[in-house]
Amino acid sequence: MADKPRVLLIGVDPNIQRDLSATLSESEVVIQNEMNETIFDAIVPPPALVICGPPQAEIPAGELAQGLRMTYTDQPIFLICEHRSGYDRKLFKKNGFTDAFLMPMDRAIAQTEILGALAAASHGKVRVFRPVQIVDIQPGDKLDFETRMFMPVNRKYVRVGAAGEELDSGLMSRLKSKHSGALFVPQDQMSSFYEYSAKRLKELSKDGAISATERKERLSKAVRDLIGGIFDDQAATFESGHAFVADCGEIVKRFVISGAENDWYERVTQVMGEKGDTYSHSGNVSTYAALFSMGTGIGVPEDMALAGMLHDIGLSLLPADIQLKEVEDLTRDEFELYKNHPDQSVNLIKEKKIIATEITLKAIAQHHELYNGQGYPRQLYGDRICKEAQILALADRFDYMTRSQPGRPTKKPREALEQLKALQLADPSKIHYNPEILKKLIALFPDDPT
Repeated sequence: MADKPRVLLIGVDPNIQRDLSATLSESEVVIQNEMNETIFDAIVPPPALVICGPPQAEIPAGELAQGLRMTYTDQPIFLICEHRSGYDRKLFKKNGFTDAFLMPMDRAIAQTEILGALAAASHGKVRVFRPVQIVDIQPGDKLDFETRMFMPVNRKYVRVGAAGEELDSGLMSRLKSKHSGALFVPQDQMSSFYEYSAKRLKELSKDGAISATERKERLSKAVRDLIGGIFDDQAATFESGHAFVADCGEIVKRFVISGAENDWYERVTQVMGEKGDTYSHSGNVSTYAALFSMGTGIGVPEDMALAGMLHDIGLSLLPADIQLKEVEDLTRDEFELYKNHPDQSVNLIKEKKIIATEITLKAIAQHHELYNGQGYPRQLYGDRICKEAQILALADRFDYMTRSQPGRPTKKPREALEQLKALQLADPSKIHYNPEILKKLIALFPDDPT
């Protein structure tokens, strides 16, 4: 046990402990269930990471954060909350927590951050791999970092290049032909990747530019900071609502719209890849919706981007066990609750006084309506569904179809859309999308290389 990083859990609910057990399997876990003054007594040897449950009445959030920070000055300290009441991520971080997570919505990102902290503390004993976009790597270059390929069938990372080696053009071509948008680099070698990509961009006379990898990372972080504010337990004002829209507009401008007119197809393929967290999905759908809007001329790209970011925020109001399930695994009663989330998303936007356009709200409300009238929540059909909602629905579906999943080969962009078209042609009862819009979208993509 001595060679494993030590993790201290303080007042963490047993259900959360069980949920984190796989993430902490390579660690020595010390549990303090009681939230009292003894938690400020340092344990020996000190932990590599502290994970704390929600503040209790006896120890308010500020006192909890500052007391733990005085005891563990250098260690990451994460706070895990299960309820929106009292949740304020910005304030928690200001008081001394490294980060705060609202469960189960933040489950995937919490696991990623915990593994990252353990990898840093274990000096390579715990390995974490981060995605980097293939487009950021030039075939033939000598790389100072290891590269791996993710195999979704068995969920393993297979090494394709060691540090100090070149990735040959044949391998890169094969990866691109299979539409692997990303390779994976050990987290402790990411600084070498950033140095490499910055040098390469400079050689291409793109001073000040950021790599596709960094753009995707920054978009996901910005979306989390933005959407996370919606769940802070603070009274909404019209000023905060205006600020939200302004911040969203800046994110869209910097990471989604900017430059997309010159590399539309490349921008789509750069977003595709592994299944991510809630915020990655929101960022992906936001990007696809904006790009699909630009390509088809349907809707305003900025409105579609906002709709993509906010289309699923109503899911946070569902019971935790429903949030953690895939849609196909829901019981009939659970699915009835799930079907309300488009309306709940709109209601939450209004509650937080976010000034969204009427068409943005309509797109969110209708993004699960199907062209044949078998969607939800209102069973709208045909042209009663606005075209912007169909673009948003296709962006949402496209993200699901083109991401890596265990036991399922990754689909290429045109292949995914052609599959939707084939299903609709084969069975008129499955016409889920406006055929003309789907036809327009397919025409934007070149034939996928074999």
